[in-house]
Amino acid sequence: MKKALFFALMASLGLSAQANEKLSYDYWQFGYIHSAGEKTSDKTGLKIDLVGSFNDSTYLRYLIQEQSADVWNTVSGEITAKEYSLALGWHSPLGRSTDFFTEIGYLKQDGEGILPGDIYGNDEDGYLANIGIRSRFSANWEYKLTAGYRDVDFSPYLDEINHEDDNDTVYGFETHYYFSKLWSVGIAVSEEATGLTSGLFLRFTP
Repeated sequence: MKKALFFALMASLGLSAQANEKLSYDYWQFGYIHSAGEKTSDKTGLKIDLVGSFNDSTYLRYLIQEQSADVWNTVSGEITAKEYSLALGWHSPLGRSTDFFTEIGYLKQDGEGILPGDIYGNDEDGYLANIGIRSRFSANWEYKLTAGYRDVDFSPYLDEINHEDDNDTVYGFETHYYFSKLWSVGIAVSEEATGLTSGLFLRFTP
């Protein structure tokens, strides 16, 4: 009887481990982000990422981020810039715990204290597209590789003769450690229009 209970317990633990390794597209994530400055000081702020699935292959992602920086240009000042995006995502398995994903959506940038001659902090909107790979390669660890494109036109704010083309491509890496079935902590590094960006996040997966 004791052996039967022991084997039943071990089997249930094994099933739990397998279930934990599967990727979830229902989570809330929030944290601190930092971007290195070029024509601005370093930018710091917050990022919130909300993801919800429709079915086994599609999901919706809503992202909000806000960063503040000092800008030095023809006029100097402090700017707070916000970005909102809404994207429809699709994913397909490459393995038992690895997915290929793609996203397409709309983004809007909203600045306070707008300065002429600089792209940071101006009001604009456009479209985004991402592709990447997510993998829950163990019960406790997950990683994500992303490459993307942002179609945002900053030309109304720039001296185009003296300004280099803005880099509309983004790419990044993110990894998470699950310290419980519901909660994980993560770090991320990405190259974006705002510069080299890093982040520290807390994620809740209901």
